[in-house]
Amino acid sequence: MILDVVKWPADVLETPAETVESFDEEFRDFVEGMKETMDANQGIGLAANQVGVLKRVFVVKIPFVDSEQSKEESLEKQEWHDKTYVFVNPEIVEKSGRVKSMEGCLSFPEIYEYVPRAEKVRVKAQDEFGQPFEIDASELFSICIQHELDHINGIVFVKRMSRLKASLVRAKLAKA
Repeated sequence: MILDVVKWPADVLETPAETVESFDEEFRDFVEGMKETMDANQGIGLAANQVGVLKRVFVVKIPFVDSEQSKEESLEKQEWHDKTYVFVNPEIVEKSGRVKSMEGCLSFPEIYEYVPRAEKVRVKAQDEFGQPFEIDASELFSICIQHELDHINGIVFVKRMSRLKASLVRAKLAKA
């Protein structure tokens, strides 16, 4: 079931989400809907806030694109490519390095900007069945996790930009 993606400035996008307590069939159906919605919108991550639900859950799936650009940059397929991850009640337990990367967001159509993030993160979370896990992430996987974790903490990516860039984004969205 494809869900509606909420667009900024909807309040739900800047509201911290609540801890998931129940890992029942209804919750797992909702997670499945999030995966379908992310895929249908060609996103690489989607947080529950972005479909109007204040639960601490997000999904990530980063496709590997074998293109001329990836050959030029000698990008290699990583274990996290083409795999769907579900993060429930996630928290970053360790981070290192700094990186600035171009980000976009399904809730901010056609807005792309450089955002500073940790280069590597270790995340502790649960899956959609409530099973705990820890995962180390780097590169785009790390950036995506941090972006989606911001969402469930009520932080939209324009808040990670300089004041000038954020005001330009707000002006552009106001026109639209």
